[in-house]
Amino acid sequence: MNFRELAEIHHRQPTSGSEAVGQIEIQENVTNTPEAGSSLFAICGIGVAGLVMLGWICALAWIAWRIVGWMLS
Repeated sequence: MNFRELAEIHHRQPTSGSEAVGQIEIQENVTNTPEAGSSLFAICGIGVAGLVMLGWICALAWIAWRIVGWMLS
């Protein structure tokens, strides 16, 4: 839910008591959900993927260095 939707909910006046209760329940459900950026598992996965990518780049550089050395000798 973005800020514009929150502002529309707060500025809209309920027409009946049941609508006001429904808005409160929606707000409670939204606040209980975890944020997407707070997952330690995702951060560790990105770190592992970065290390693997760095290893692959180093392996390619080493192979290129060996080929260039072989061609110049």
